Amino acid sequence: MKVIAMYLPQFHEVVENSEWWGNGFTDWVSAKEARPLFEGHYQPRVPLNHYYYDLTDKETLKWQADLMRKYSVDGLCIYHYWFKDGRKILEQPVENLLQWKDIDMPFCFCWANETWARSWSNIKKKNVWTNKNEVRNCSDENGILLEQAYGDEDAWREHLEYLIPFFKDSRYIKVENKPLLVIYKSDDIECINEMLKYWKKEIVKYGIDGIYVVGANCNALAGESIDAETNFEPSSGIQIAKRKQEYDGIAYYEYKDIWENILQEGPRAKKTFFGGFVGYDDTPRHGNKGFLVKGSTPELFGEYLVELMAKNAAYNNDIVFLNAWNEWGEGMYLEPDERYGTKFLEAITYAKSKYVEYIPKYKGKYENKYVTTLRRKGEKFEKYFKIMDSWMTLWEKNGTISDNLIKMDIHSILIYGYGPLGRHLLCDLRGTEIKVLGIVDKRKNVLSADAAIYIPTEELPKCDAIVVTASYFMREIKKQLGNSHRLLSIEDVINY
Repeated sequence: MKVIAMYLPQFHEVVENSEWWGNGFTDWVSAKEARPLFEGHYQPRVPLNHYYYDLTDKETLKWQADLMRKYSVDGLCIYHYWFKDGRKILEQPVENLLQWKDIDMPFCFCWANETWARSWSNIKKKNVWTNKNEVRNCSDENGILLEQAYGDEDAWREHLEYLIPFFKDSRYIKVENKPLLVIYKSDDIECINEMLKYWKKEIVKYGIDGIYVVGANCNALAGESIDAETNFEPSSGIQIAKRKQEYDGIAYYEYKDIWENILQEGPRAKKTFFGGFVGYDDTPRHGNKGFLVKGSTPELFGEYLVELMAKNAAYNNDIVFLNAWNEWGEGMYLEPDERYGTKFLEAITYAKSKYVEYIPKYKGKYENKYVTTLRRKGEKFEKYFKIMDSWMTLWEKNGTISDNLIKMDIHSILIYGYGPLGRHLLCDLRGTEIKVLGIVDKRKNVLSADAAIYIPTEELPKCDAIVVTASYFMREIKKQLGNSHRLLSIEDVINY
């Protein structure tokens, strides 16, 4: 089992960071300035022997490579920043590594494809390095520091040509003899399939078999050119964990809760590398606006890592992505600190010695549930497709749903389900003789400017019928509402 840890190259000075955040800014500034925000808060985090290193120093990379070998870390996934028009930042450490062939540091890239912006920017998908020092210079009125854009084939070619020397390096990590490239937010790249097809076609001209692309933080519709998926935890584990709020309003989660969620998550449609994390606390960067995960210890981390490795092995995965090697500003680091020394690193060696015993626990654990989920989704979407097909056929024959409702002596309705079909139905009935008295939906926060919203357990207004657009769940809805209302599925109305 290979352990690949995420690696942040933000620990050296660059002109841009000095301009935006203050002279000499690196992530060490955030770490050093951190203060405990409540009793028992472990801040500031201090590296062992106060080693606030500079990643442009060759001795630092030698030291990190020695730690990796000693404690069974097989590689580093280094964040790679490539923005609009080929703009780069924080590239110096890995460019140095490319020249320093004597440093035995296996590595790969993670393209961190986010716009960099100020916290007050109206850009929704962005990386905000710090909420502090917002008075610093920013020439863009929208708070954009570095804009992420993907361009066309010329831009893709320029990017690929930059990557080729790294891909050809003997230390670059490969899967199926192809260089491993992780994309942090592959879902955000609208041209993902076109771009990756172009790269995979062009790269063979350089004597390379292809590119093995892992999409991080994907949804179920990951691009067809993505070879596998992973999550940079605690991103998925935190989604269903209970958020707590104490300590003067600072949000936190429990370490155990998140790890248990991670271990319960099943595989996705594509090959899934299950990832883990060391800890989390981004209050050094964001102060009271940040959040943290409580309860991280080397002992707990080691036990959970045993399970995570076993789970990966059960699904024929030989890589575990860990967050992170050196995210000091987010409390995610394997590097030794003043409190725990090298114990988090020692936990990796321990987990590698134990995980094989636990593989049977995970073999086949998720298959039935996963196949059932896929089948149910397939059935649901097939049913909705048939409804839309019938609806279009009705229009082609110059018929309308409102005409059919009138023929059924129905003049007032409630619409059950405000998904796509419900929204289309509401729109279709505007300006007709049919009065829509409201929307019934389990989600009270659905928005409609044209109709009142009710949840199923509320007292519903009297009407001639409730038209159920979520007809895949008709049986459950009938059971829920009983015989107090006339229920019709949207197919009943369309096909009348």
